[in-house]
Amino acid sequence: MEEASAQHDHVASLGLIVGAGALPIEAVRLLATERIPCEVFGFDGISDPELGFEKNRTRLGQLAALATALTIAKVERLLIVGKFSKTLLLGSSDAISLDEEAVRLLAGVDRLDDEGLLGAIASWLEARGFEIARQDLLLASLLAAKGSLSARSPSESESADLEIGRGVVDGLARAGVGQCVALRWGCVVAVEAAEGTDAMIRRAGELAGAGATVIKVARPGQDRRFDLPAVGPDTIEVMRQAEATGLAIEAGSTLIIDAPRFRQRADEAGIAVWGFERPGSTRLAGGFDRASNATAEVA
Repeated sequence: MEEASAQHDHVASLGLIVGAGALPIEAVRLLATERIPCEVFGFDGISDPELGFEKNRTRLGQLAALATALTIAKVERLLIVGKFSKTLLLGSSDAISLDEEAVRLLAGVDRLDDEGLLGAIASWLEARGFEIARQDLLLASLLAAKGSLSARSPSESESADLEIGRGVVDGLARAGVGQCVALRWGCVVAVEAAEGTDAMIRRAGELAGAGATVIKVARPGQDRRFDLPAVGPDTIEVMRQAEATGLAIEAGSTLIIDAPRFRQRADEAGIAVWGFERPGSTRLAGGFDRASNATAEVA
């Protein structure tokens, strides 16, 4: 925990850049609990207004305005959390408005996948003197443990689906397609692309009926500063509606939002949730590889 503690010692000027979804709310709650002061910066039409970023609001794509707001707030370090869907760029949305800086930045991006976009933005911010903090350190207590994370352990068929599916999802993640796949009886029934995990799970239910296993991983070589995979109570609710029965997530690399309610909903629905370790993966601070800690981390 020494590395994580060192990160916590230097957070007096932390800026929290928030996208869509429930993770930003969980991050604000965690930082407050750990007495880490932060200033929230959000985007009209994307970030949850309840996060209280009224004085630090811009439109997504207004990079110059964002940098100015960060400078005025005397922010030195940034934590980026939440969803920034690339479909906003692919379609027409009032939530995004590109300034000259953003246009120039996008012109130099080879691929509009999550890693390419967020990496380019992070480099742009770093070039202006802002340090990008790592999600796996500042949000370490949210990381999934290895082992059973629910009352029900995976069945033989669900475990077999994981063994088949992990290679599939690794390939998808490496190619920048998605980080999630659903299988039933060893057959891949749905893969995640730009639509996101929830839509993929719903599609799996439509195609395969009850009994699908959902597998979610980080990308090989994942940039730990941003875009770690995340699951939460809403994930379980979508699985319940789709009648999916198993959820396998990568231990030490997947963030669990509202862990007590996440587990409660999984147990009520009879869904098996477990954390697995990718072969050759690196242990993270905090001992998240210990199966004996699995229940404690989400209780």
